[in-house]
Amino acid sequence: MDNRELLEKWADFHVHKWGCTARLARWEAPNSTAWGEGLLFFNRKGHLYLPPLNPYHPFAFHPTPTDKPYKLTRQWHEAAKAMIPDLLKSQRSASFVLPPEITDIRPFLWSGFKAEVKYTYVVKLPYTLDQASTEIRAKIKKATAAGYRTALTWNMAEVHQCLQGTESRQGFSHQLTLQDLERAQGLLGEQAFRAYVCYASSGEPVSASVVVALDGRRAFGWIAGSKTEHLNRGVVQQSQSFALQDLSDIGFAEFDFAGANLPTVAYSKTNWGGQATPYYLVRPPGVKEVLRAGRDWVRFAREPRSH
Repeated sequence: MDNRELLEKWADFHVHKWGCTARLARWEAPNSTAWGEGLLFFNRKGHLYLPPLNPYHPFAFHPTPTDKPYKLTRQWHEAAKAMIPDLLKSQRSASFVLPPEITDIRPFLWSGFKAEVKYTYVVKLPYTLDQASTEIRAKIKKATAAGYRTALTWNMAEVHQCLQGTESRQGFSHQLTLQDLERAQGLLGEQAFRAYVCYASSGEPVSASVVVALDGRRAFGWIAGSKTEHLNRGVVQQSQSFALQDLSDIGFAEFDFAGANLPTVAYSKTNWGGQATPYYLVRPPGVKEVLRAGRDWVRFAREPRSH
C-alpha cells in the first residue's frame, strides 16, 4: 500500500468514526515540481479540525532531488504559501498541526498566522536498549522475571480490554469500540497498523499499544492502555521495548512517542532516550486569539512563584 492510499484509508476511518469530512490536498510549488500533501479534516459545521487521538494532521513535503539548502528552503516556502488559502477558508481560527519534520513555519508567520509550539520525543531506529535509562531497563527485567511476555497481536479484543483498564483508572474514554479497532486494523493492514500486547504468565492480556505508520519511514504511538493491577510490574516498559525492536526489524527509521506536553508524560517518555522535538500548530488570527491570550494571562498570574 503506497503512502497516498494509506492516507485515504486513514481518512476513511475518521470520516466514518467521527462523522467528519476529509480532503486529501496537494499544494504545489509554482517554480519547481516540489509539493506538499496532507489531510484536511472538517467537522460537521465545515470548520477545520483535528479528529481525536491524532497527534498531527497527516502531512508530507516532497522536494525535488537536491541537497542544496537554499533550494530546499525556497521549495518549501513556495509549497507552504500554496497551503495558506486552504487554511484560511475555514470559518474559525482552528489550528493546522504540522508534524515534527516541518521545522520552518516562517511562511505562515509572514502571512499573519499565529503559532504555538509543543513537544514530542522521537527515537531513531534501529533502537538498542542501552539508549534507555537504568530505570526502564530494570522494569523490563522485572516484567520478564515475573513471566510476562509481549507479542504482536491481531486480536483487537485483547487490545480493547487493556484500553478499558486505563479508562477505568483515569476516568476517561478513548471513544473507541472493539469494532472501531478492527476497522482501523482492516483498513491500514499489518505493516501500517501494529498492535502489541503484553501477557501475564497465565496468558491474560494486561497491557497493549497500537502503532500507526502513514509512510514507510516514521511510525507513531496511537493508543495504549494497561490493567491497573499489573501497571507497576514493568509491563508497559516491556511492551514498548518490544515495539521499538519490531519497528526496527521491519525497517522503520523513526518512532514518535506522539506528545510530551505534560510533566508526568514527558518524564516517562524521556527515559527512552529520544530527542525532545518541537512541533508547531499554526492558525489564522481571530477572536479566539484574544480569548487564548486572556486565558494564558490568568494562568500566568495564578502560577505560584518563589521569592
